[in-house]
Amino acid sequence: MKKILITALAGVLSAMTVFGQSKRQDRPNILIIMTDQHTADAMSIAGNKDLKTPSIDFLAQNGTRFTEAYCVQPLCTPSRISIFSGQRPIHTGFTGNVEERDGLWPDSLLVMGKIFKDAGYKTGYVGKWHLPIPTTKISQHGFDYIQNTAPGDFLDAANPSFCARFMKEHKNDPFLLVASFLNPHDICEWARNDQLKMDFIGTPPPPEQCPLLPANWRIAPNEPLIIREQQKVNTKTYPSTQWDADKWRQYRWAYNQLVEKVDNYIGMVLAGLKKYGLEDNTIIIFTSDHGDGYAAHQWNQKQVLYQESAKVPFIVSKIGQWKEKTDNNLICNGIDIMPTICSFAGIKTPSYLKSGVDIKQVIEKPGTKLRDTLVIETDFADNTRLLGIKGRAIITHQYKYIAYDKGDLREQLFDLTVDPGETNNLAVQTKYKKTLNGMRAYMKKWARENNDTFNSGK
Repeated sequence: MKKILITALAGVLSAMTVFGQSKRQDRPNILIIMTDQHTADAMSIAGNKDLKTPSIDFLAQNGTRFTEAYCVQPLCTPSRISIFSGQRPIHTGFTGNVEERDGLWPDSLLVMGKIFKDAGYKTGYVGKWHLPIPTTKISQHGFDYIQNTAPGDFLDAANPSFCARFMKEHKNDPFLLVASFLNPHDICEWARNDQLKMDFIGTPPPPEQCPLLPANWRIAPNEPLIIREQQKVNTKTYPSTQWDADKWRQYRWAYNQLVEKVDNYIGMVLAGLKKYGLEDNTIIIFTSDHGDGYAAHQWNQKQVLYQESAKVPFIVSKIGQWKEKTDNNLICNGIDIMPTICSFAGIKTPSYLKSGVDIKQVIEKPGTKLRDTLVIETDFADNTRLLGIKGRAIITHQYKYIAYDKGDLREQLFDLTVDPGETNNLAVQTKYKKTLNGMRAYMKKWARENNDTFNSGK
């Protein structure tokens, strides 16, 4: 009798194990790796020969790299809120940087962590936070394991260890883990000669040994003057207005150093997956909250709607399972990540998330077209103080239309197929009047449909 019971118990345990493995395979782990202020071109896989990013390249070699990916707004908090809620800044109401304080985030705006936790996933968040929810309020944000969020020296360097601990504890459970890195954001401190928040990169070499400047580094003709008004608000934030070409070359050098630093830490996070046997069942999304001027248009920082500030890296990978591909779909990480990871996990996307697209469709069926047009936004701010200057951009595969709501010259129109550096403003040329009017009409229609109060006056 005892032997029969032992045999029966063994059978039950075996069946439970098989069920657990099946359940795990049906529900992949989701790992979101984020950098901060990382422009899309700052990857060696993108053809940049001035830096080396072997870890990011490895992700691209095991998945799909989206070459036309944008943030929803090139500023930290609005972009991050969108990524973790799936809603645009104009709909969340958070259009500037906001402090971490209870009572700001409405309960009706569901957070990624809570959605996945309620669906049975183990949830973890490691690294830079910068969301207007206290990290201690797990009931709202849903990340049960939340570590290394306080600013400090070598914050990024500690992320892999905390991520590995979470992976070890939940290697038999489906999990959602966010690894949020601060760099290359330290370029802000470098620009104003402050001590870097985390890593040490040393003194730059002589300018002639630094990367060459991009072809679009000079301020182009017919640029809306309101853009440069932003730089005058805080010279500590924008110390670059008097820089010469040599200083800009050293800026590019420093920025590249910070990208290489964070790439190394990303490699350590990926090593954690390998160590705990999680590679084959983990879908990885790599992106950034926004880009950086990277010396183009003589701009440091973000907020403007030029490509360098608005375009971000976006890679979806499954190590050892997927082949290397590139895709030129118009992607917006702020509104597309939520429906995508919900789709991968088999979780119902909240019904109010109507703007985003499911990128899983492209992974499963390359060649799928997701959207023809994308709209992104900006709301100029000096950290938490809004300046009352709004902008919008309409992006297609050929054209980019930018409009601001202040100033005499408010519009820019670029043909990205022949002018990827955005140096020739077609909005002032009469032969593009039809295209310009089409963009204006689209902007008005889009604003009505999305309850957007933006008005360029055109």
